[in-house]
Amino acid sequence: MTLADLLNTLESADMLRIIKGDEEIFVGYLALFAPEVGHTNCKLYEQYKFDEVVKFRTVPEITHRKWKELNLMSPLRPDETPDFKFQELQMKLYYTIYI
Repeated sequence: MTLADLLNTLESADMLRIIKGDEEIFVGYLALFAPEVGHTNCKLYEQYKFDEVVKFRTVPEITHRKWKELNLMSPLRPDETPDFKFQELQMKLYYTIYI
């Protein structure tokens, strides 16, 4: 299955983390990566769309919402407002795709 084939099964609001070899090439919403869901500047998509997917995982990210103040590990996207709060925790779900 190619990256393009897999992305066609997901929704625009899904969070992605795409890794090629040891390099993280994209972290963010599918809508910002693929032209089919509305984004027009898709150089990364065009570059990698025919690459074979070697592994696909659903990875939850649970971090403290005050991670910065407490000197804790940063979430993958620290600029984002937390979607969910469990007292002092926040959770995001990423589809991690290895190509």
